[in-house]
Amino acid sequence: MPTDEFTATHVEAVSPVALRDTVEALASFYTRHTYSPHLKAAATLISDRFTAVGYPDVDRRPWSHAGHSAHNIVCTKPGTGDGEPEIIVCAHYDCRMEDLADATARAPGADDNGSGVAAVLEVARLLAPVDLSTTVRFVAFSGEEQGLWGSAAYAAELHAADSDVYRVINLDMVGRPPADGSVTVERDIGNAVPGNDAASHALGAVMAQSAAAYTSLPVKLGPIYASDYMPFEAHSDITVGAYEGEGNPHYHRTSDAPSTLDYGYLAAVTKTVLATLLTEALDGVDAARSTGAP
Repeated sequence: MPTDEFTATHVEAVSPVALRDTVEALASFYTRHTYSPHLKAAATLISDRFTAVGYPDVDRRPWSHAGHSAHNIVCTKPGTGDGEPEIIVCAHYDCRMEDLADATARAPGADDNGSGVAAVLEVARLLAPVDLSTTVRFVAFSGEEQGLWGSAAYAAELHAADSDVYRVINLDMVGRPPADGSVTVERDIGNAVPGNDAASHALGAVMAQSAAAYTSLPVKLGPIYASDYMPFEAHSDITVGAYEGEGNPHYHRTSDAPSTLDYGYLAAVTKTVLATLLTEALDGVDAARSTGAP
């Protein structure tokens, strides 16, 4: 994929400082466990940040499961075109300790998954003034750690309303690079609906090419599994993800703190997602340029 000047300008505007600020703000909550009273305040922080960069359509979507309830935060950026599949860019904002039932222990959740939420917010910030042909929904889910409760509810809600066909880009743990510095682009391989695999692989190829064109990240290919894209895949949606890979020693521990992340790496993953979205959804280079550089 050759680089595009307009895309490159926006990609270069990704701010490691802004990413770190979001991670630190989320990690400042004592915990964001789905059952914790702190979760509501974390949801407010996320929704306020979408509003602060100019989005008027920011909604808290309630869900309930097994006697528990919380909210997904949905920020919608309407597209200018008709008949194109909408894109969801998502990450979960809840976190946990090794004991899933422990809703009171200190759990910063910086990498899992403050990193993914920070990337979603940064992409939303940079796309706020850009005209896109495709509607994009930036979504922060809760209840992921308990079994994808928030994303399952939202996927069911969208499809019950006979919404447009979706492409889903999920970000879950993208702040601490593995030894080789790579990012894993996750694609649908089988799962509930094998018929959507080819389209997932094509979207994954765009993401991998975006990483090569606009960052120095090595790319590995892997399968989607055990995160918020799974309920959408089961509804036949086209799903991909970005993931740092196994090996974070702070996973589900109190030590998953902002100081353990690599914000240059997080910025590179964010650039990859931003370039992917611009490749898929840009409403003509001339029209987009009229909005100005970030």
